[in-house]
Amino acid sequence: MKPLLKAAVLVLIIALTVGCSRANPADTNENITITASEAEDAFEIPIPVASGVKVEQNEKASVDYSNMHHGYVIVKYNENTDKTLRAVVTAPHEAKYIYALNGGGMTEVIPLTEGDGEYVVGIYENVEGDSYSQIISLTLNVVLDNEFAPFIHPNQFVNFTKESDLVALAAELTKHADSSKEKITAIYYFVVDNFTYDYDLAASVKSGYLPDLETVLDKKEGICFDYSALVTAMLRSQGIPTRLEIGYHGEEYHAWISIYCEEDGWIDTRYHYDGDEWSMMDPTVESGERRSHRSRQHARDDDEYRLMYNY
Repeated sequence: MKPLLKAAVLVLIIALTVGCSRANPADTNENITITASEAEDAFEIPIPVASGVKVEQNEKASVDYSNMHHGYVIVKYNENTDKTLRAVVTAPHEAKYIYALNGGGMTEVIPLTEGDGEYVVGIYENVEGDSYSQIISLTLNVVLDNEFAPFIHPNQFVNFTKESDLVALAAELTKHADSSKEKITAIYYFVVDNFTYDYDLAASVKSGYLPDLETVLDKKEGICFDYSALVTAMLRSQGIPTRLEIGYHGEEYHAWISIYCEEDGWIDTRYHYDGDEWSMMDPTVESGERRSHRSRQHARDDDEYRLMYNY
């Protein structure tokens, strides 16, 4: 008998995660790199692929783990269905990451973000009520190429392609930058200074919200997930390892980012740049406070940030 996964558990975890827009950079059988042509010193973006070398599959679903050493797997549910589908990744430290899936053969790039170790990847479909049936499951012993691998590729939460406007904009913003610090500054403060918080969306957003980053860029407004995912995508498109981080800021569920800067290492302590050094990267908080001219002191307290998930 196939194991059942209670939806109550899934719902609890899903309430702590959010999805992203549906693009399919994985629908190819060969490695592809893309170049932001407007950048003076262009970075070739590593696009996830389903290589087909290592695959666990059955008639309903598949998990391509050929590139797990690059920090991702690619999952697919083959049948057209109205049932709710989920991919569940149990990380080495037992954290469970939940991702939404569509049927009909659509692929999803699922990151492996908790470093080296044993991951369990499963695909589930809703049976009825609060029960899910396991369609496929496998255990992976992952050894990453390097610690940055999961945080340089596009994935379901940080979703962009070579045609994305955000890639061209990031290239334009950084074309005169001479260092990663200058690139970070240009991209981060473009979003901080030009985007506004969408209070209506924040009041109505549901679990499983899927932001479309191109729409966010066009409207120049969004919620914390939108701000952070957009900055993450733009920085990754320039070769800067960036973690989209989700957890709690005080009592509020929140998204922010950590960035690897060649000059300073991982920036993950506080959020402000004083001209000499960075601290925690929280574009939503800093944008609001720069516009309102309020004190940044409350956001400088590291203890107010409680990390739960990396993407």
